[in-house]
Formats: sequence, C-alpha cells, structure tokens
Amino acid sequence: MALRSKQLHFHGPYRQQNWPFKLSFINYITKTPSNAKAWQKLIQSCKYFFAKNPIVVADSLDLHQMFEVSAGRLQKFISSNNISYKLWITEKLRIYGADPKDVSSIIPQIYRCDAKKLLLHGQILSYNEFLFLSRNAEVLFWGVEVTDDNKNFTVVKNEDGTIVPLEKLVKTLVSLKRIMGEIDPSHSCITKGTVKELLEIPHFSKLDEFVFTGLPEVFDIDTFFAYLKKNKYTKFELHFADSISEEYKVLLDKVVDEILQTETHDYIPPIISSNGLAQEKFCKMRYLYDHSFGL
Repeated sequence: MALRSKQLHFHGPYRQQNWPFKLSFINYITKTPSNAKAWQKLIQSCKYFFAKNPIVVADSLDLHQMFEVSAGRLQKFISSNNISYKLWITEKLRIYGADPKDVSSIIPQIYRCDAKKLLLHGQILSYNEFLFLSRNAEVLFWGVEVTDDNKNFTVVKNEDGTIVPLEKLVKTLVSLKRIMGEIDPSHSCITKGTVKELLEIPHFSKLDEFVFTGLPEVFDIDTFFAYLKKNKYTKFELHFADSISEEYKVLLDKVVDEILQTETHDYIPPIISSNGLAQEKFCKMRYLYDHSFGL
C-alpha cells in the first residue's frame, strides 16, 4: 500500500561542503542533471544538491484537482499551486478531470518528462508542449473529458491555432508502441494525407496497437486496407464517426465483407466499425481479431 505521510524530498538546513572537486564542476552537475537515477542518488547522498536545485524524481504524476505524486512506494497529494520544487517524471503522466488548459499551467513545474505512458483526457496543448511531454512516450492515450454540458477532446494545436495532424505527432514518437484515442470529427487531426504519410513513417509498422474512435471519412480506407492486408504485427481498431456519409459507410461495408469472406488470413484481421455496420458483422470481426491472438 502506498504511504501518503512520508516526504518526497529533503528539507531543513544544510552545510556548505568541502568538495574535492572544483566548484565549477559541482555547479555544473547541480544545475544540469541529465540522468534521473543519478540525480536521485545525488540528492539522497547530500542535501546540498536538492537545496541548490530542488528537483524531485517521481515515477508518476496524476493531475485531477490536485497533484498526486508517486515515487517508489511513497505517494503524496499536493496542491498544484503549492509546489516549491520541480518534478522529473520517469514513468507515467496522467491528466484528467481538469481544466482543458491545465497542461500549460503545469509544464513550468516539470523539470523534465521522460514518462513512458502519457494519458491526456480533454486537454488542449501546443505542439511544443506535446514535444516536451512525449519525448520518451511508448504509450499515448488521448481521451475525452465529459462534463455536464460538454465533451472536451484532447487536441494538439500549432501556433496559428490549427490542429496538428496525427501523422506529424506519430513521426516524433520514435519509441511509440501503442497509440489510442478518441477524435473530435469536427476538429480532427486526420487529413486526406494522414494514411499515406503514416505509412511512410519507419516506426509505424512496429506499433503493437493502433486504436481510434471518431475517425472521419477523409481517412483513406482504401489505401489503409491495402496496408492492413500485409500487416502481421499491429493490432488495429478503427471506429468511425457517426457523421460519415452513407457512401462512406457502403465503402466500409465492402472492406468488412472482404475480411469476413476471406477463408484464411495471412494478416491480422482488424476491427472496423461504424454506426451503419450490422452487429452480426461486427461480432464476426471481433471473433477473428481475438482468435488471431489466441484469445
């Protein structure tokens, strides 16, 4: 069980040290830590380093109405307006149930984010903020935060306010293994060129999982299906928005029929769904999908 009463950092007075190194070297390693484990050992060995550069190494940070910081077995709830040090996040960052612009407010309180899991619920962030938070992301999830009168989607924006396309985000995530999200069809990160450009990204074919809900009909299903029929590695789930046209639904239905009518699949059958797809077909696809992984 997590211990909530213990402190996550040193506090209190410290004494000036008589270092066997030049002060310029001590100042350099104090002000420019580059390795989380090394910094953790450094501040545990001597209060001086934390006093001069107050950075706490945290396994995870959950932001709801307060910060929930976890470091090993220690866990602490902190007001986001009452932090006297910066955080170095190594494993997971999750923001949910918060103001859509909370990402912007917490970034000044983060020294570095090396989180392997990045979960953003209903957040609006700039492209530079996304790059800062996702540098080591292996799992990326962006979801919807539902309020009494609205649905807030996670969106990454350029400086001019336009939506950053999905392919541009994926291209930066060289360590990515799983990506999942729900898209706002009216402010979509999917463009006419998204499929083509995704398929040109070298690490896209190495993804373990690609799951999206709310896909608009500009998603080039023909080109993507041609790729799917060669896919032997990635789990794909494509759930399309209710706003797609009847013509596009017919196109999806043809793709689904081809998948279901193929007796032997030498590729991983995807899950494809839309509002107009018959439930029987969806169940058959789910069966093929599950059994391709021995589930």
